[in-house]
Amino acid sequence: MRQRQLHLSTFPERVGRWLLAVCILLGLASLVTVLVVYPTGAPVSADPGAPVVPWWVVLAPALAGIALALVIPWRPPALPALATASQALRRSSLALLGVAVAFPVVAAVGGLSGLSYGLVKVLMLVSVAAVIVGALGGVRIDRPSRAWRWWAPAVVVAAWTLLSQVAPWNPRYDAGGIDPVVLLVSAVMTALTAGVAEELFYRRWLQTRLEAWLGPWPGIAVATLAFALMHFASHGTGQPLLDGARFIVAQGSFGLLMGVLWWRYRNLTAVVVAHILANGWQAAAALLS
Repeated sequence: MRQRQLHLSTFPERVGRWLLAVCILLGLASLVTVLVVYPTGAPVSADPGAPVVPWWVVLAPALAGIALALVIPWRPPALPALATASQALRRSSLALLGVAVAFPVVAAVGGLSGLSYGLVKVLMLVSVAAVIVGALGGVRIDRPSRAWRWWAPAVVVAAWTLLSQVAPWNPRYDAGGIDPVVLLVSAVMTALTAGVAEELFYRRWLQTRLEAWLGPWPGIAVATLAFALMHFASHGTGQPLLDGARFIVAQGSFGLLMGVLWWRYRNLTAVVVAHILANGWQAAAALLS
């Protein structure tokens, strides 16, 4: 009986290692694909006038941010996601994964865009997910009140912003022809539906449970893959394989940074701020200019 219990307890960890390997292979295959098919880069935004961005400009800031997050501060105490009830954890994880799969399918099949897309996103990723989390629970995080949980992610987010938004090698967004009021409203809606809603769902709720169930790195990898493929509904061009490769490299590298930030610091405010900066920096610069 004891051997059987040990076998059952290690099963999710073995599955997690396999899933991590699959995610790594998908990432490498996607990187090779985009380098071959789009050697000069590709737009990473669905906004009109979004510039072509070279792949090194996409990847370097995310990799630098991840490296910084792993060493700042040096040897902090671990902040693991802990299961409070194994059955509830399993059920809530699978239910949230179901929502993650269902949302881009519903949005794509329904041809949603603009306001309807944002409303359905909030309905599914926030309202439905909140019911699942509230009803099933299954996980907790011990987050001590330490100063490094604020200054360390602030350093990482500031460095990433300098590299990914401010540095001169970043292409500038062309807002010519777009009404400033429309641009402002769109930026605010994106901040709420992407910066807040997506981070709440993919990091705070989904990744946390997957970490507790499968292990930290498998949880980060699976949540990042779900986040990347979510962009089929809003960024797809009708070429599933190429679109998927682009999303895994572009949105996936950013999602991986957000996942590491959440795992390392458990500071949702810092993660949300970084996501808002990613989506809104160029729009803000265009409005101010």
